[in-house]
Amino acid sequence: MYDDNSDCFDTLSKGAIKMKSGIHFITFAIIIGMFALNTVAASIVTDGLVSYWPFDRGYFTNKTIKDVWGDNNGTISGNPEVVPGQVGEALEFDGVNDFVNLTTLGDFGRSIGTSSFEAWIKTTNKRNWMTLINTHGAECPNWGIELNGSNDEFGIQIMDRTLHHYIGIGGQNSCGISRGTEAVDIFDGEWHHIVYTNDYMINKGGMSGNGKRIIYIDGVSGSTINHGFGGNSKRAFLPFTAPVHLGARKFPGQAHGHFMGMIDEVRFYDRPLTADEVLQNFESTEPYNVAPKGKLSTVWATLKTK
Repeated sequence: MYDDNSDCFDTLSKGAIKMKSGIHFITFAIIIGMFALNTVAASIVTDGLVSYWPFDRGYFTNKTIKDVWGDNNGTISGNPEVVPGQVGEALEFDGVNDFVNLTTLGDFGRSIGTSSFEAWIKTTNKRNWMTLINTHGAECPNWGIELNGSNDEFGIQIMDRTLHHYIGIGGQNSCGISRGTEAVDIFDGEWHHIVYTNDYMINKGGMSGNGKRIIYIDGVSGSTINHGFGGNSKRAFLPFTAPVHLGARKFPGQAHGHFMGMIDEVRFYDRPLTADEVLQNFESTEPYNVAPKGKLSTVWATLKTK
């Protein structure tokens, strides 16, 4: 008699445990469903994503613009306006004193040799030299994209309707800058998607290396530059010693070459995007909805302990 009751109790206990587990599973499924209904599925590439500034109005606090993926919140200089963008909203720069300080991006400078920069831009400025993105240390790194011209140690060279990109690899006495310039049809007042990828390798010992840079315009590769280097100076990619500036070049000290037009959906990756990934981001029309970090995992962890 005692054994029979014990078996019955065990059966009931096991049933209760199964029922409790079933309730947990159903609850979890409901939570997943709620997130699916209320969260826009990410259509952009997130593998290797370091920082992302969508420039939507909800991410501004006074002069601070939130990095929705990383920890590199930007600081606005001047008074750029929030306007309708290619995806959600964008910033409109006046070409006079507007730009955004994106900080030094932590240790990202060490990875700039294998990286991607991405943005949507809209401008009708076909003649005045202006900077899209730039950073410049005391010597290196020196990296960025300029439009309608080039600014180097010899002064400003105006080149109408061109895109000029460059990267400097740090050495003992020099920067070792590699440059490229091409004519581009992006000054028509329409939105255009720009991606700049770097794929460099510094050989063991740092005395030589090689790399490849690609500019994509509207999802299509515009130019590919293969660059080898060598010499007596040991090369390296170093953390940025000066902030990365969006919409102006700030070296030495004073900002100049201000961008005139609109900029949207700015992203950095710590690897070169592939052609298919560039096309995927180009075709993405939905803003990426970043869920509160840890929210879902915290709820599920609580359920599992009950």
